[in-house]
Amino acid sequence: MKTLPSKGFVFWPVGTGDSTTIVINPNSLVVQVDVRQTAESEDKDSPATPVIDELVRLLPKITLAGGVKKPYLALFVLTHPDQDHMLGFGDLLKRVHIGEIWHTPRIFREFPSDLCDDAKTFRKEAHRRRDATIAVNGDPGSGNRVRVIGHDSIFQEDDYKKFPKEWRTIPGTPVTEVDGIECGQVFEAFIHGPFKDKDTQTRNNTSLAMQVRLTEGPGTGKGLFFGDRDYKKIKRIFDVTKEKGRGQYLEWNVMLTSHHCSKSVMYWKGPDEKEETFRKDIMDDIEASRLARHCIVASSHASFTDGDGDLPPHLKARKRYEEIVEQGWFVCTHEHPSKKQPEPIVFIVDQNGFRYERPAGKVEAATSVAAAVAAARGGDRPPREQVGFGILK
Repeated sequence: MKTLPSKGFVFWPVGTGDSTTIVINPNSLVVQVDVRQTAESEDKDSPATPVIDELVRLLPKITLAGGVKKPYLALFVLTHPDQDHMLGFGDLLKRVHIGEIWHTPRIFREFPSDLCDDAKTFRKEAHRRRDATIAVNGDPGSGNRVRVIGHDSIFQEDDYKKFPKEWRTIPGTPVTEVDGIECGQVFEAFIHGPFKDKDTQTRNNTSLAMQVRLTEGPGTGKGLFFGDRDYKKIKRIFDVTKEKGRGQYLEWNVMLTSHHCSKSVMYWKGPDEKEETFRKDIMDDIEASRLARHCIVASSHASFTDGDGDLPPHLKARKRYEEIVEQGWFVCTHEHPSKKQPEPIVFIVDQNGFRYERPAGKVEAATSVAAAVAAARGGDRPPREQVGFGILK
């Protein structure tokens, strides 16, 4: 990718792990949701992208105190402290000026021995920013900002009881400010989770969940992100949001599959059940919330299997997702545009709305993502479906 899009979503091929870049303005405001850079990805023959290296190259540059110039990342969002969502964070922190960080309290509910090295680095940095925020009882400035997402008793404990409420965000709340800049006309993150009460059983189910809206004039693009949540927790998000009359915050043009296309989203075993069964209700909810232009993205290797004990990505989950979108509108990061040479999946948001941008950098005039991907591969077979992704000019 030569440059970041003017506004949009970028899904990086980083193996089975999450790295999503959300561009509000390529020259000033860029958001990174999770990160994963493996040693393997630094091999030029690896199909995985060295995403931190790419961010360092692509991010806008700012001049810091003392005349030091560094790449500038306005916001880093950590959904939860699993290694496949934060591998390389320590390197990112050294090489990039990160204006603001969002995280859930879960990072502080782990024993150090349960955390990977990058999670330990993240926790240390979050503590530093917490102390800076408490010291000024307000806004500590770019490079020190930190927002804690979710309900938690941590705010009653000594280390956090003086943490300013303005830097705490609970579910059901929209956030429109990024690193001190009010962006409500072009950006909004509606926080869906983590919930209060018993939503603390596993790291996966305490993932930060949100809908991100990008706007450019009359054009809008919406993305849904659930981290690694499973059926029960995602269903609760849909149920609670609909009960409160906030269905617009469930809408999506692009949805990142939870837990790297895990079957746990739609196959579930209740406490009194002998085996897991397909839960059609969650797929109905997801389908009903899709917008006219839409795509489901799986951030994973292309090895979809269903063997006993197999980790995601799961083939049966992929098939269920493919049932609720038009053919070709489910895209895996390591199949785009080919398995041998995967490229970032890029969607732009402009005056014409939400649109797919093919790897060559051209906004594709095609009937669907499938046709655009086929064109990028050099294929000459026309798509079988007739429903279009919109007229892309």
